[in-house]
Amino acid sequence: MRRGWPCDLTRVMSSHLLSGAVIGTLVIDRRLNGPRRSANGGFAAGLISRSVDADVVTVRLHKPVPLGREMNVVEEDGDGIRVVDGARTIASAHRGALVATAPPEAPSYRDAVLARAAHPLAGMQHPLSDCFVCGPHRPDGMHVTPGFVPGRPDLLAAPWVVGADVSGAGMAHLAAVWGAIDCTSYPARALRGGELCLLGTMTAVVERRPRVGEKIVVYSWTRSHERRRYETSAAMVDATGAVVARADATWIALQGQRLHALRVRRRPAPRVSY
Repeated sequence: MRRGWPCDLTRVMSSHLLSGAVIGTLVIDRRLNGPRRSANGGFAAGLISRSVDADVVTVRLHKPVPLGREMNVVEEDGDGIRVVDGARTIASAHRGALVATAPPEAPSYRDAVLARAAHPLAGMQHPLSDCFVCGPHRPDGMHVTPGFVPGRPDLLAAPWVVGADVSGAGMAHLAAVWGAIDCTSYPARALRGGELCLLGTMTAVVERRPRVGEKIVVYSWTRSHERRRYETSAAMVDATGAVVARADATWIALQGQRLHALRVRRRPAPRVSY
């Protein structure tokens, strides 16, 4: 079932579902950035996933997703779609399947808060510090900033208190869930080493959308690492430990670019209540 998003953030217009036909358009609001000039990968993937009629969807980001620009959604043979900007394929999506692995024990909400405070670039300006989802300095952001879980250095975690500004009818929008789980799925080793990575592919299932004000824990672990490619998994759990959403992600480290690439300076983060 396809889930909507407020018309001031994106617009999808359906037409006849003909093979190879344009079945809609997509515009991502400029405030939903990850890197400063393109969309947050998870938010974009979550919005794109609505065009695939499946519970588990894989979205591949071929290029940085532009902000504030109308893109066409094109049906592919079978159950897939492409998002195109002129002649460029920006993203593609199709039915997916999660890797069959048992997740590690979820950290507590308290440990997720401590992990957020342990983000190695806390208080610094860097290429992702103004990300709508994980940027600690965004007054209008979600503040899902992952850090290392105390005593579990290979596990990243972040707390998320669901805000009304990314919700509708009292529940988080689907794309916001994808965004929260995306940023937390960043590879722990890459974060520790200051490697700048971009999301390549994300496969996710959302079991339910969290309620406004609900305290959620998002955490991730790395399944494999080869050269510049990281394969990670992430889970989102509620106060009872029940899984809210799961995802697998592929991250690609950019050659010659690091999280410290820009001038780094410390600045106070806004006060966030939990």
